[in-house]
Amino acid sequence: MHRTTSSFLFLTVILGTLIVISAENWFLIWVGLETSTLAIIPLLCSNFSPRNIEASIKYFLVQALSAAILLNMALIQAWNSGSWSILEPLNNISALSLSIALSFKLGLAPCHFWLPDVLQGLPFIQGLIISTWQKIAPLIILFSFNTLIFSNTIIILGLFSVIVGGWGGLNQTQIRKILAFSSIGNMGWIVTTSVYSFNAALIMLILYLFINTTLFLLSDYLNIYTLGHLNITSQLSPISTSLLILTVLSLGGLPPLTGFMIKFTSLYFLLSNNFIVLSSLLIIGSLLSLFFYLRIAFNASLLLFPHHILTLTSWRNYNLNSNLYLKTWIISSLFIASTISTPIIVPLYMII
Repeated sequence: MHRTTSSFLFLTVILGTLIVISAENWFLIWVGLETSTLAIIPLLCSNFSPRNIEASIKYFLVQALSAAILLNMALIQAWNSGSWSILEPLNNISALSLSIALSFKLGLAPCHFWLPDVLQGLPFIQGLIISTWQKIAPLIILFSFNTLIFSNTIIILGLFSVIVGGWGGLNQTQIRKILAFSSIGNMGWIVTTSVYSFNAALIMLILYLFINTTLFLLSDYLNIYTLGHLNITSQLSPISTSLLILTVLSLGGLPPLTGFMIKFTSLYFLLSNNFIVLSSLLIIGSLLSLFFYLRIAFNASLLLFPHHILTLTSWRNYNLNSNLYLKTWIISSLFIASTISTPIIVPLYMII
């Protein structure tokens, strides 16, 4: 795809998200979501391979279904209240419909079935957009409502997502599917916390976006598509391998890395509201996901990873993309996401 066309489509995706964030009625929110979805479809199928086209169609169908549910919810709300304003209180049917629509948009379990297959069929850069930017608008909508039915539904969906995200990634060998289940689990933590504190959930979202962006760019830079590809990363680029290990451990939530603050913040607000059982289930789900994070870090750290004899020398001819801007972004993002931001973020939690 031509670079100018790609830039225009990406700007349209950004415009759709900005429309959703600034909108005050349901029709404009629907328009913003549809604008973003329609603009990103050509970007997703730019490689024009059968697997790529399949993933793009799956994404379009799921997003169209969620947009239809949201538009029907808006019509029901307008019928009952006589207004399209988002300030009108939601009734029970509208709250349930909105939670289902947003769960499809965010990939929350049990509406998560599309996300692993879609990410597996897309390159890392397109998958990065799906996992990060495209989730900002639905999360902003979710943060805006706190009714009883809606909040209880979101808590159940968030808990289920953490468990499914941890359990589903255990037997995966494809990096993109592991990142998809990781996204499902982390979204569960964020939406659960949003019920109790908007500010904390927003900070958690920003940290997650930084860490996830770093991991996607590193995987794309090193061309890591399966766990077996980790056997040559330490020989290709020892520095990039170290960055990959730290980023994965940060996403897993190990202290003192900043990813730990995502889990710590959520548990702090849950325990403050006496949700001990819910916190315990979230910790169990997080421990499940920590297993495959540690597996990636462990495999990448092995200097003599078990491999075929022909691959012992193949790394010498391995082609790495020498994009200086990408390297700079990876390194700076890693430091922000794993070490430097920790002493900066801690005082923010004290204020919240």
